[in-house]
Amino acid sequence: MNTSTEVVGSLLTIGDEILQGDIPNGNAHHIALKLREKGFQLQHIFTVGDREEVIAEMLLHCMKRSRFVIVSGGLGPTEDDRTNAAVSRALGLPLLHDSQYLGWLKDRFSNRGRPWTREAEKLTELPQGAVKIGREMAGHFLEHENVPCYFLPGVPHEMKDLMARFVLPHLEKKFPRRPYHVKRVLRFQDVFESEVGHELKQVDVDAWNLDVGYYPQVREVWVSLSASSHDPAEALMRVNEGERKVLERLGRHKMSGYGDDPLEKVVGRQLLQKNWKMAAAESCTGGLVAQRITSVSGSSGYFDRGFVTYSNEAKKTLLGVPGELLEVHGAVSGPVALAMAQGVREKAGVDIGVGITGIAGPTGGSAEKPVGTVFMACATADDSRVEKHLFQGDRETIRQFAGQAALQLLWRMLCR
Repeated sequence: MNTSTEVVGSLLTIGDEILQGDIPNGNAHHIALKLREKGFQLQHIFTVGDREEVIAEMLLHCMKRSRFVIVSGGLGPTEDDRTNAAVSRALGLPLLHDSQYLGWLKDRFSNRGRPWTREAEKLTELPQGAVKIGREMAGHFLEHENVPCYFLPGVPHEMKDLMARFVLPHLEKKFPRRPYHVKRVLRFQDVFESEVGHELKQVDVDAWNLDVGYYPQVREVWVSLSASSHDPAEALMRVNEGERKVLERLGRHKMSGYGDDPLEKVVGRQLLQKNWKMAAAESCTGGLVAQRITSVSGSSGYFDRGFVTYSNEAKKTLLGVPGELLEVHGAVSGPVALAMAQGVREKAGVDIGVGITGIAGPTGGSAEKPVGTVFMACATADDSRVEKHLFQGDRETIRQFAGQAALQLLWRMLCR
């Protein structure tokens, strides 16, 4: 049993669809995150296509440099699933039928009235010495020259299941002595990345043996605090002290929450605390704000309804926006955004309304109101706020920025 402190591994994700950019590498993100939570580190993340010789070469590269290896993808029944053949090639291990799994899978096909095929049989062929993990999905474990290797399916929900049920418990048992890692992410609103960088220079992180990072995230700035120790209490203490110092520099009032606290969750809690209900009227965002709000479990306790009023006629008939307001100021204007917020609040009979109107592009802009111009408003019975923004980017980027800015405005109103 290994007792060294640092347990560093490599991750190899396989698939032409990842390498060519057809799908994002979400598996790598999940695996890295879960490993870090348990005190394991990745020194490499590699992605290769569905070529047997390349997979074999990279597998050997990882095994020579790592204390454990995780491979995701290429375990299915089709011709382009070549991970097991690559393992056989790299390690000189023949592919053999797992007799127990073969019997189980044949029974499963028979019970479902499905014909047995060569593709199905391929699923039961594993490198010699491999241990099958997971019955209803591809996956196996192989230890070679004291390096544990975990071969997981590329299907995200199957990979996550095997990571939780087998990989992480097995790694924890094999490497019991390792540092305890604590990482916390603080989410800040209404600050610039440069401002955060300047203020954090004043925090003496070295004195607390703390790693501090910061990065922008869709009109937010996230500050990460990390500490490692064999004493969990010590690591937690250092992160707590780091948070206190960061908030002293940046202002507690600018922090909306932690890493798992998107604004839709934060404003939901605020609305519940106030015992308020809200409604939204959207034009250029097409219901994005309502979608984000209602993505949170329990949102029926504070979200009443949403309107997507794209046309001027919809703004007039559904929200009561005066026609003369549209004629004088145009649909994309501060007065119309405010009228939308007030109108949806009154129509729904709720405590606070949100209104958004803008030009997401790529067409529709003018010299006076270029693409990216967005007005938004929040209105209560006795208060209202209107903001104008000019966002840069393609249509989807502008929509995402507008939705985030509207939630930020709502957050500030509810903080009062």
